[in-house]
Amino acid sequence: MPDTSTFMDTQVAFLYASQTGNAESISYNIYEDAVKRGFSASWHVLDDYEKFKFNELRTVVFVVSTTGDGDPPDNSARFWRVLRKATRSNPTAYSHLRFTILGLGDTNYSNFCNTAQRLDKQLLAAGATAFYPKGLADDATGLEETVEPWIDGLWPALAQVARCSSQDADQATEQLSKLDMNAASQEPESNVQVSQPLLLDFQHMAQLASITGIPRASAPVCAAVYVDEQDVDKSPESDMVSCPPWYKDLLDTKCDDPSLAPFVSTVGSTKQITAPEALKRTLVMDLELSETDAQHVKGRWRAGDAFNIYAPNDTALVAAIIAKLGVKPHDAKRPLRLEQKDAKIELPAHLRRFTTAAASFQDILLWSVDLSSLPRKPLLRALAEYCSETSDRQRLLYLCSKQGLKTFEALRSHMPTILDLLHAFPSCTPPPERLIELLPPLAPRSYSICNAPQVDATKWRIAFNVVEYELEIEDPFSKSEDASSASPALHRVSRRGVCTPWLELLAKSGSKSRILVAKRPNLNAFHLPALADTPERPVIMVGPGTGVAPFIGFLEQRSQELQQANAPFTWLFFGCRNSAHDYLFKPEIQQFVENRALSRLSVCFSRDPDARAQLAAEKYVQDAMLKHADEIADYMLNQNALLFVCGDAKGMGKDVNDALATIVCLYAAKHPHIIRPLLESLPKSSLPVDDASQLSKAQALQVLMQWSAQKRYVRDLWA
Repeated sequence: MPDTSTFMDTQVAFLYASQTGNAESISYNIYEDAVKRGFSASWHVLDDYEKFKFNELRTVVFVVSTTGDGDPPDNSARFWRVLRKATRSNPTAYSHLRFTILGLGDTNYSNFCNTAQRLDKQLLAAGATAFYPKGLADDATGLEETVEPWIDGLWPALAQVARCSSQDADQATEQLSKLDMNAASQEPESNVQVSQPLLLDFQHMAQLASITGIPRASAPVCAAVYVDEQDVDKSPESDMVSCPPWYKDLLDTKCDDPSLAPFVSTVGSTKQITAPEALKRTLVMDLELSETDAQHVKGRWRAGDAFNIYAPNDTALVAAIIAKLGVKPHDAKRPLRLEQKDAKIELPAHLRRFTTAAASFQDILLWSVDLSSLPRKPLLRALAEYCSETSDRQRLLYLCSKQGLKTFEALRSHMPTILDLLHAFPSCTPPPERLIELLPPLAPRSYSICNAPQVDATKWRIAFNVVEYELEIEDPFSKSEDASSASPALHRVSRRGVCTPWLELLAKSGSKSRILVAKRPNLNAFHLPALADTPERPVIMVGPGTGVAPFIGFLEQRSQELQQANAPFTWLFFGCRNSAHDYLFKPEIQQFVENRALSRLSVCFSRDPDARAQLAAEKYVQDAMLKHADEIADYMLNQNALLFVCGDAKGMGKDVNDALATIVCLYAAKHPHIIRPLLESLPKSSLPVDDASQLSKAQALQVLMQWSAQKRYVRDLWA
């Protein structure tokens, strides 16, 4: 075997794992740029490891994100199983591999960039060599701060390990890195009446002689060809309007676990469980599982599982984009196929189906691409090429530049749709096929099941907030010359989610709409163990808001089990804003207390001081946990309890984790004799035992990590 330190590869593989489409989009942009620079490259999702023969690869560039509680994305679950098996059986399994990793994460959440960190550690332990340092991009401060310089440094490092046929790589790197601003028009753009204007201040741009750091524009990769309508297989089923037109192809998806295959379910009964005065509308919806369509999940789901819903973009948004691009309504509905413009560059994965199966531009916009994801600089750079007005082009390029970083961040704070961008730069009219290749894939949305099959195995019940909200954006044009004289005015921007408003619309229609769903792999074992297996084991559950949903399923399961066994201890920490407006599942929770499925209940009210005073309740669930610190610590440290947490990762998940670490520290201070055995039980890679007379916060966090590894502290968190 050639020496990996000197071996020059002829092929580079770009591999990604992505939950929301960010890592996929970034990976594709890097892959496309590599081909243009003269590298022979391929691009794959990690779960296609058999297709691209991962074990035979020599040079790999990974782009991976982290989801939930530090979990790998769903489309890499099978890869991880194979990787673990290979590295355990052969400690030098990947000694032939040179690799680098770009990880995407968010420091607001625990286990920052955990997928990238784990992948790096496992590959190095199996003998692989990193040819370029890994990059860990933080969405809390802006992915571009790390992604862009990391990509810039990748090319010379990659050229040291893989052959590049292009003689113009250096020239390509420098192309458009500096732009003369003297020709830019400084006239204000015309006042376009749009529903969601973007208030962006370009005054600084007028003061610049030039701008630098503009990325190179990607080349178009796909062409669209209309086909005869009689060649298209049209489904005669009128009740399938709530599924993608190509849903039958998705039903045939091959999965290692057959229960994860997509299927069609029917929207059943739906009711609102919050009062009209509540800040958010929370709905509970039943999805009916038919004997024929859902046969493969029968007996293969449990309380605590989650599933994906394939939801479309808003139809009005799609219609407005079609109109803005100047596509005639008839043409938008005509079937077309996509073709590769360059045989060397594959189409993005979510568009490849349309090379063989025709679909309309309208349906692709509706079901396949994300119209609301945060814009990234490669998108803006590409859109600049399709502006007929110099001012629009210059402003888009400025947003991509180093000098325009603050304005770029202001743009992202608006959370604009692609329609907002097209209206903000009105002369920008990209070809329809170019637009869809630039947009990331539309990811399915995940929801926890809040019922137990022991009670009713013919339906999945979900609880969700209808996502509609207002952003408050600082108006840059309202600032007084004397900044201290008044605060700038706030501009309000209305936004809505993709899936939950659509589900509400289906419920209001009153029809038995059928939608496409698929069970997700439960990687964290977020399940309540059967009572017969753990008859004495205490269970603590923490779930404010809709985070309580899976615990309703847990307690349904426990209610059924109590008919054959005695009740072990269960404790639920639940939080809501107001006792009268959004106390979710109140009748059900009270029933669980009465039938002894729930031993103890701690309810918190964040915006109801009267209820807190009357019931001696706390404001937040983490406050209630700290109030009962000794009891929780005793259950976890002395009684082998299980602790489940479900809800928002950025706020509640982080606060609860910090509170639990504090609880362990407080208990250790009162019972110092537990410290040394507790620390000695940690993995050898943990912090050293310098002083066994006290427990530090860092050491307590190590204890939590060990509990997590032991599946005693299990979290189901979402953004």
